[in-house]
Amino acid sequence: MNLILLLVIGFLVFIGTYMILSVNLIRIVIGISIYTHAGNLIIMSMGQYGPGMSEALIKGGHQHFVDPLLQAIVLTAIVIGFGMTAFLLVLIYRTYRVTKEDEINVLRGEEDNE
Repeated sequence: MNLILLLVIGFLVFIGTYMILSVNLIRIVIGISIYTHAGNLIIMSMGQYGPGMSEALIKGGHQHFVDPLLQAIVLTAIVIGFGMTAFLLVLIYRTYRVTKEDEINVLRGEEDNE
């Protein structure tokens, strides 16, 4: 299970990096959003898994409790990621309305002569 989780995290980081290195502003925001999902999976993978356990459990006598700290941190990270994505989308929308451009090279003044 941990190997599959690590492969998924690696794939998300790869796709996020690919999207961030693009020139289109919408793709950059999507890449940042994918990074937040990879970060959430990294936080979830930090839970302590014992042998034969599929989720992070706290043993208290004969009872097992799910660790609420990881759930609270991931929920907070999801809310913050959603807020940042919404803010960046509004920022891109406003930039497009003012400049009529959605590529970062044109906004920098480095127009491509192809």
